[in-house]
Amino acid sequence: MVRINLLPPEITEKRVFEERIKLVLFAGAVVAFVLVILYLFLAWSVGSKNDVLQQNREVATQVRNQAQAYEVFQDKVDELQARQTVANVALAGRVDWGRITNEVSLVLPSDVWLTRIAGSELEDEPGLEISGYALDSLTDVPDVGHKAVAKTLVRLAELELLTDVWLTGSTKGVYVPEGSTIIGGTDNTIAFTINTEVVKPAADTTQSASVPAPPDQTAP
Repeated sequence: MVRINLLPPEITEKRVFEERIKLVLFAGAVVAFVLVILYLFLAWSVGSKNDVLQQNREVATQVRNQAQAYEVFQDKVDELQARQTVANVALAGRVDWGRITNEVSLVLPSDVWLTRIAGSELEDEPGLEISGYALDSLTDVPDVGHKAVAKTLVRLAELELLTDVWLTGSTKGVYVPEGSTIIGGTDNTIAFTINTEVVKPAADTTQSASVPAPPDQTAP
């Protein structure tokens, strides 16, 4: 069958154009719809990110406030460390009198009693001055005496914190005051005095030299 189109070409072209316009409009509507959906999704995503950002800012503000509240403790720590440094420098060259007197008491013979122990860090005075009584055995043959004092000198010389141990006086046959805890008589009682030097710790040269040295003190 042969189809004969009696319509003018202008009408045919117009119809084709109208069909194309419909397709273009439909495609434009689809693209517009997609763009609207994409815009709405992006707007929702940006809003969600802004909410998260705002929450993070609030958390950061809270943490910053807490950190500022704890700064006072950090300042205290720094202050304590500074004071500790100053104290270490001040005590670097001081003699440990407590340790010295304790070690002296541990090495004393059982027949020796101390009546005085004095310490000094002055250059022109002995580091340690010890006075006391000792009992001499009367059974020695011959009775040379002063053995208890000699034993005390030997033991003191073995202490690592003492040096230059000297006997400055030792007298036998002294009177023991009434009420004394020394069990002895005039014949076998020895009064003695010993001077020693003390070993001072080395100064810490790594600390600041502007910190004053500790004052000289005498241990009772």
